[in-house]
Amino acid sequence: MKITNSRPAPMADVLEVLQGRKDAGEELGYEQANALEHATLFVKADRKKSEAMLKKVKAASPKIDEETAVKIVDIMPSSEATLKAVLLKNKIEISDEEIKDVLRALG
Repeated sequence: MKITNSRPAPMADVLEVLQGRKDAGEELGYEQANALEHATLFVKADRKKSEAMLKKVKAASPKIDEETAVKIVDIMPSSEATLKAVLLKNKIEISDEEIKDVLRALG
């Protein structure tokens, strides 16, 4: 298999794709089965809601890159401290107002 492109994917997308393959009768490899189990346990929103939140998070702060935005949507932090930890890991600094906007975008 040749990879032609890649992009960060929210866990909700992963869950939908892998669950669809499993439901279609495809045999999942070891890594895919583990990813499906992980996604089943930790996905907090469906695919549509995740995509909408992803757009809102990126709109709340243009400094947040795609990969970090996906991680924020996957984790769905409920506190400023948790959000700051995610941003700090990726060396992204945003204002306190932008942090509040991102948390509002997550609902």
